[in-house]
Amino acid sequence: MKKGFWRRGLALGLAAVMTLGLGACGGGDDSSQLAKQNVYSFQEISQIGNDENVNDMIYLNDKLYLMTTKYKWDDEGNSNTTFGYYVSDADGSNQNFVALAGPDREGNRSWINNTIFTKGGYVYAVENTAFEDTSDPENYVYEDRYYLNCWDMEGKLLWSERIDNANPDEYSYCNYLLDGGEGRALAIMSGSKYEAVLYGTDGKEVSRKELEQDFFDRVNTIFTRDDGTLMVVSYDEDWTKCYLASYDLESGTMGEQTELVFSNNYNMRKGSDTDLLLTNNLGVYTWNIGDAEPKMIMNYINSDLPTNNMQYVQMIDDKHFVAIYNDIENWEQRCAYFTYVDPADIPDKEVLVLGGEYVNSDVKSKVIEFNKTSDQYRITVKDYSTYNTNEDWTAGQTRLNSDITSGQMPDIMLLNNMSSYGNYVSKGLLADIGKLLEADEELSKLEYLQNVWDAFSVNGNLYAVVPSFNVRTMIAKKSLVGEPQSWTMSDVEAVLATMPEGAKAFGDMMRDSYIYYMLSYAGQDFIDVETGKCNFNSQSFIEMLEYAKTLPTEYPQDYWENYDYSFYESQYRENRALLYDLYISNIKDCKYQIKGYIGEEITFVGFPTSDSNGSTINSGSYTFMISARSKHQEGAWQFVRQFLTEEYQTGDQFYDMPVLKSAFLNKAKEATERPYWTDEDGNKEYYDDTWNINGEEVILEPFTQEEVDAICEFIYTVDRTAYYNEDIRNIITEEAEAFFAGQKSVQEVIDIIQSRAQVFVNENR
Repeated sequence: MKKGFWRRGLALGLAAVMTLGLGACGGGDDSSQLAKQNVYSFQEISQIGNDENVNDMIYLNDKLYLMTTKYKWDDEGNSNTTFGYYVSDADGSNQNFVALAGPDREGNRSWINNTIFTKGGYVYAVENTAFEDTSDPENYVYEDRYYLNCWDMEGKLLWSERIDNANPDEYSYCNYLLDGGEGRALAIMSGSKYEAVLYGTDGKEVSRKELEQDFFDRVNTIFTRDDGTLMVVSYDEDWTKCYLASYDLESGTMGEQTELVFSNNYNMRKGSDTDLLLTNNLGVYTWNIGDAEPKMIMNYINSDLPTNNMQYVQMIDDKHFVAIYNDIENWEQRCAYFTYVDPADIPDKEVLVLGGEYVNSDVKSKVIEFNKTSDQYRITVKDYSTYNTNEDWTAGQTRLNSDITSGQMPDIMLLNNMSSYGNYVSKGLLADIGKLLEADEELSKLEYLQNVWDAFSVNGNLYAVVPSFNVRTMIAKKSLVGEPQSWTMSDVEAVLATMPEGAKAFGDMMRDSYIYYMLSYAGQDFIDVETGKCNFNSQSFIEMLEYAKTLPTEYPQDYWENYDYSFYESQYRENRALLYDLYISNIKDCKYQIKGYIGEEITFVGFPTSDSNGSTINSGSYTFMISARSKHQEGAWQFVRQFLTEEYQTGDQFYDMPVLKSAFLNKAKEATERPYWTDEDGNKEYYDDTWNINGEEVILEPFTQEEVDAICEFIYTVDRTAYYNEDIRNIITEEAEAFFAGQKSVQEVIDIIQSRAQVFVNENR
């Protein structure tokens, strides 16, 4: 028996801890029930090492079987693989390990792709072997070979048969391995063609049936019911709708199709006493034909389980199941036994809802940590991305907006798209974060980047918590542009006139891309987000449309065939292009663009706009807002404030720049240091970053402190957010087409754009 893999020590989630008497101050109203729904305690029964892979898990004949592959590598890179399964009671007790003997065969390495346990007492696995022969340099041989192995339940290898097509022109591999009934194995083969091959317990083919290529290309998953019926979940020809149906291999026909009315954000597998068992980033669900929507049986956050998904879920009974999950706090794979917790056994707390277009792992970890430590509040999560479908990838955002306007606004909102931010403020829906900061004894003493606060303020008030940020701007050689006092399209044209013939302002930018950049960078020139007043009938907008008219709408047919990356990379150094779009999320990484692409002193000119402020600040990974109507603003602030603390701001979890000034400056200083890696003795080994220009390798020296200071000083000047609204963009592109085609004058077009845009803004404020 292997020690250390199966561990009997209890690792109870907070759901169970709460049943042991964690006190609460909640009022016990209906909202408190939100956090009591779909709660399971969990007892860890296995921690899977980084050198192990779970191949399958099944609950069969009152026993739990967990199949694993453990890899060990020698100094020469060869693997020593241990393949087998653990068998135990459902809760992990009385466990034993059964090693599955591997066949002796030629091959450099092998791994397991598909496995099944059959009711007939056989274990099957598809083994993929990489065969390589380098003995003859003139005739190098490499083959992927697939074998179907069969063992009895004691681990004895009964037979091993090669199942791929040895003909290299008809490459095949096993896509699904299913229980074929009577102890047999059914392999769904794909590659050059789809085939269903049934293997008997003696290793002989019982039948082989070619399958319809077009249909099986659209298959999401295949499984067999307990009665042997083959079930297929497949997409329609447009890949927008999904259907569940039985499939008769003999005739190649489907039974009655049932459209899956839920979104495609679920992992699907056969249910034990339901048609489907589903998992997503929120929890575990069941679904039966005829159900309007999936029924959640377990909520990860309510159960304090730090995961985004589960695999190999095995229902034991209506109160228990076993599953494999990945711990998002340390990314280890674990196996646990889950037990339903009666809501009556969970103490009341004040419950807050955190809702977002997408709730990432970091936020979920913080929610679980908060729930464990707070004796007054508890947060439950609503991730609106689960509403997105192939037909509508913005359905979650639409649903969130609908909830907000209908009075079901979450207590805490996590937004990625800030297009509706101003509307929320104008309707009085958001709490004043500035006041909460001022009243916070700890945070009020810290210095944050004021320009970031200014960028996200409306009418001088801050309504968003922005833990990190990035900056978008455009840069150009100082030798070409100097330090311009204004920077409009007219100024750009004047600089282009001094450059070599054929020089372009933005490189090979297409018209659609230019309009996107124009609206993102300069949208606030034309729409006042505070007052809602539109200003498209301006000289600046006329110049932008006139420039857009000169741009191509598509690349030439041979553009990508003749694409020369070296020619593209050198266009700024050789003055064939003027403006480089610079994304600053880490000052250290800017040296690739500034010292690599440009190669000399630069000026932060920004996108050409009427007010010379063509640079924008964007929120980093997430932006928090608190509902002005929440009954629990104090609890909401307790949660979101942690993202502004010195401890969090100085951590290493940022992909963007921290908003705390001291942390920002410390991060910026890293740009003056040479890169290094740490050897096995803990010593720093320094090296140089390089850039290749026209075949010449250029060393990219770290920034000097003076250069870092100049970048920081520029960042401090950026005080507005990007503006982008798909509806406004559509208005511009639809109406401007008549000008681009020469059917209307630019003045006629901008008058129509101004009118339509103003109506749209008024209707949506």
